[in-house]
Amino acid sequence: MNMPVQTHQNRMAAIDGLRAIAVLMVVAFHYLGRWPNDYTGLSFAPMFEFGWLGVDLFFVISGYCIAMTAERTGSLATFWGRRFGRLYPAYVAGVFLTFALVSYFGLPGKEVTVLQALGNLLFLNAVAMPPVDGVYWSLIVELKFYFIYGFLLCISRRPSIILGGMVGLFLLGLGLRLVGIDHFDRIIRPEHIILFLIGAALFFAHTQNSGAQQRPYYLLAVCAYLASFTTGAYDAVVPYAAVTLLVGIIVIATRRLPVLSILWPVGLISYSWYLLHQNIGLLIIRAATNAGFGDALAVASAVTGTLALSMMLYFVFENRTMRKRANQLFEKIFSILKLNRLAKQPA
Repeated sequence: MNMPVQTHQNRMAAIDGLRAIAVLMVVAFHYLGRWPNDYTGLSFAPMFEFGWLGVDLFFVISGYCIAMTAERTGSLATFWGRRFGRLYPAYVAGVFLTFALVSYFGLPGKEVTVLQALGNLLFLNAVAMPPVDGVYWSLIVELKFYFIYGFLLCISRRPSIILGGMVGLFLLGLGLRLVGIDHFDRIIRPEHIILFLIGAALFFAHTQNSGAQQRPYYLLAVCAYLASFTTGAYDAVVPYAAVTLLVGIIVIATRRLPVLSILWPVGLISYSWYLLHQNIGLLIIRAATNAGFGDALAVASAVTGTLALSMMLYFVFENRTMRKRANQLFEKIFSILKLNRLAKQPA
């Protein structure tokens, strides 16, 4: 019974600890930096305005995990099935729970109709409907990259071709932006592609048997890290971005996170917490401040309340049985659509 936990702690605790850091940054940003005091009811000066960088850290981690999933699957339907199956059950629960609580208690400027909430379940919030919670924008980016990575897999499964394709897409998107053409940004933004690229390069480095074979992938990850600052996304937060992304690269490359590896249980529920923390947390903060709670107690209430809901969501909708069934369902859907072939594995 203890073996899987030990294996997890030995091999993945650092990466899950990194997820924990990422979600804590985002939570701090939304509670303490994103919204004006007259909206939250808090009285202290905004802080943690750089906390949105936690989302970019998530994208780097996702690049690693997406490449790992692809390496372990033999068909496009299986790859997409596993990635969609990973996101969708908790997402559906998060949409319903957030919609229900916001509709019942009210959150100015963030109400949506039943039709809009149902549209979110089909990801129509990507194009035509407001999201039930604004944090869903990053899930749309993830889904877009699943398709992009899948199409690259159909061309070749060689790491050099996959990573080269991602480099090409980054350069294309950045080049079009520089000449004033923003159509590519509507598909996926180059500042997001480069983050997925960093994670994928680190994964492929881990699949190599020697330092000499790993070196080109680590070099590519470092070059991508430097290239991420050419997009303009970090112009206002360069020092924070430099440290955040560098820490992410080092932790993933070494799979070591001294001391903070103990945060790995928070990393396990980080996806559920990410889904629930913003609007529900704002509800709690506004209610607490209206009831006369102090700032610290109001924020602590939001953290405690959303964390408790997230644990429930994780155990009910992110458990192994639920993931397996969701994976199988989406795999069947993609197979019916004849999206089930990949390029052959390289010899």
